[in-house]
Amino acid sequence: MDPVTARLVEALPVYGPWLLLALAFLETCFLTGLVVPAGLATSVATVLALEGSLSFASVVAAAWVGGALGDSMGFWIGRASGGRVLHGDGRLARMVRNRQRTLDRFFGRTPAHSVSLARVVAFVRTVMPIVAGMSELSYRRYLMFDFVGLTACVGLYVGIGTLSEGSWQVLTELLGLGGALTLIVLVVLLWQLGRRWGRRREVG
Repeated sequence: MDPVTARLVEALPVYGPWLLLALAFLETCFLTGLVVPAGLATSVATVLALEGSLSFASVVAAAWVGGALGDSMGFWIGRASGGRVLHGDGRLARMVRNRQRTLDRFFGRTPAHSVSLARVVAFVRTVMPIVAGMSELSYRRYLMFDFVGLTACVGLYVGIGTLSEGSWQVLTELLGLGGALTLIVLVVLLWQLGRRWGRRREVG
């Protein structure tokens, strides 16, 4: 068991879902997500819930609510001052710009679509809310697409914790397969978005 997982196994039963909520919030509320293991914490908390140390419902709720609050905070930070962050000269600003370029390269420049997709991918969701806030996307539409991606993201890490069946070795291996699992989720989301876009064209 790696040190980060070990610390989470020790801390989560003590602080409960509140710790998970805080980590999920910090992951996307600003740039703290670059070092916050919220996805790992969700999977570990799921394992602990299945073992009876935590409530499964509270784990899912904490991961989702914390993520939703963090995504909204990040959006408004991006709307208010994201430009100064992205155009700075420091190391942090360069890291954000690199992830923004990755976001554009992976999902194009259509914010309404990229919000849902980017929320599932660990290395771009940390700055997705700020980038979305800097765009012309309305907060109402942002929430609609964000909630789709957030639900898929929470489901992904809860699923990893469930599949591990209490084995920390299996959990580590499944998290190592996160890229493949993420790809599956992205394919499903793209298929759903494509169907929706097709129906709109037919109606129009």
